[in-house]
Order: sequence, then structure tokens, then C-alpha cells
Amino acid sequence: MALQATRLHSRFAAAITGVDLHAGPTDELRDFIEQAMAEYAVCVIRHGPISDQEHLAFARMFGPLELPPGYPEGRNSWIAPELFYAGNLDADRNIKPLPPERNIATGAELFHADSSFNAQPSKWSILRGVECPPPEIGGDTLFVDLRAAYDDLEPRLKQQLDGLMGIHDFWEARRRAGFVFQEKDCLAMPQPAVLHPLVREMDNGRKSLFLGGHCVGVKGWPEERARQLLADLYHHATQDKYIYRHKWTTGDLVIWENRCVLHAATRLETTDYKRDMRRATINEFAPAEAAG
Repeated sequence: MALQATRLHSRFAAAITGVDLHAGPTDELRDFIEQAMAEYAVCVIRHGPISDQEHLAFARMFGPLELPPGYPEGRNSWIAPELFYAGNLDADRNIKPLPPERNIATGAELFHADSSFNAQPSKWSILRGVECPPPEIGGDTLFVDLRAAYDDLEPRLKQQLDGLMGIHDFWEARRRAGFVFQEKDCLAMPQPAVLHPLVREMDNGRKSLFLGGHCVGVKGWPEERARQLLADLYHHATQDKYIYRHKWTTGDLVIWENRCVLHAATRLETTDYKRDMRRATINEFAPAEAAG
């Protein structure tokens, strides 16, 4: 079957068919996915089960990996150590109790770009549904297109944003989300806050906002003024008209462009089903390295 992209949303996102991830990397597949991602920014491959090594071989076609904190020590022995884990299983593959209302995971329920709190921006995330509850049970992932959100801004606001630098801080974002720090958390804190432009220009020349849950301030601006600007931009960018909702089925592979797309988890409010999600993240440049 020939490779084909079919739009899933009026502004972005596409389903890719004709992909055989068991066959291994090819130049044709790499070039097709690169072109599709430049246009759609979110690509969904409903493939069926693949192995961790097939997942990683696919990811490595597109750049160096961002590795999980503490690599090469794997947090779960049943997952390749290069992959990030997101799911409801403990180290023995038993379903964990539902988290309390205010938990570090709540930060994932804000729209955010993976690893924007690192000095090196991440390029893509590639999330795989190894084991998923039925789609009607929940656990969807939401995506927003920051390019479309930027396109629709008033010209005067676009001019105001030009040259502004956003402050991205993982732990300050978690604090604002209601997370209460313990001593062990402070010892594990990643690098200090970093700066990224509030407006990025993609390789194809298209401009995009760059903000989200980890963006907590604007360089040189008073805190309250910065908070208001970021809140206004966040509210604008996360309107329903910019959102694609992905309902997971086992074997799905979803790729998103972290430099112009935000995503947010939705809660799975049950312990009746296992949820095993594994993510490869690709750095924008430089050798593979562990996340801060």
C-alpha cells in the first residue's frame, strides 16, 4: 500500500496509512513523514503492535533521542531504557491506584510542549499505545496547533510578541499547578529556568506561538503583566477550534511537533483497565542525551 496522509482536523493533524514499521527504516518513509509533519504537525499511524526496538528504530530516523532522566537505568525493567513511560502500571505491571486530586501528573493535564524547560528544544514526540483501554473509557490526548493560533492573532499583537522571550521552568509550573514539594523532589530538580522565543519560525517559514504549561514568565516583564499576557495567549490557543482529540487504540503511534504543537493528557478515571504508553522523544539537534 502506498504511503498516504488524510487530514483529521480542518487546520492540522493527519492519519498516515501504508506504513510497515516491521520492515524497518527506509529513505522513502523518512522523507514522507518529514514532509507530512511539516504540513500537519501531528501524524497518527494506526499500525498495530510493534516492539520497543522497532519504535526506537523509527524514531532514530528523524534525529538524536532525548533520553529519560537517569538513563541508562530503566525505571521499569520491561521497557527499553531509551523510552519514557506514561501509564497506570507499577514496576510489577499492576494497576496503580488513582492519584490524588493534586499530583505531579496534573501538570500533564495542562497543554504543554515536552521538554520546553530544557535549553535544547525537543523536535518530536512519538507516543505509542502498547495497551489501551477501550476508546469510550477515556484517556484521550488533546493537541493544539500553535501555528493556526498565531495566524489568527491581531497584527498589532503579533508585532508586540516579536522578539519576546518566554521563561520556561518545570518546577515553577508544577508549583502553580498545585504540586506540594518534598525534599526528594528538590534533590531531583532539573536545570534552572530557560528562555525560548514566544514566537518561533519553523523550517518552512511558517510562524508559531511557543508557550504552554511550562512557560511561566516573559523576560524583562513584571510578573503580573507577563502572567496576564501568557494567560490570554494560552486561552486563545486552546480554543476548541484549534484542538484535535485523539482516542487511543492499542498499537497507535502518534507523532507531534513539539515546536509548534501543545498537548494535554485527559484523566483515566478507572482502575479497571491497564494503560501502557511509551514515548520516544527526538532532540532538535546535538547528540542523544538524558533529559534534565
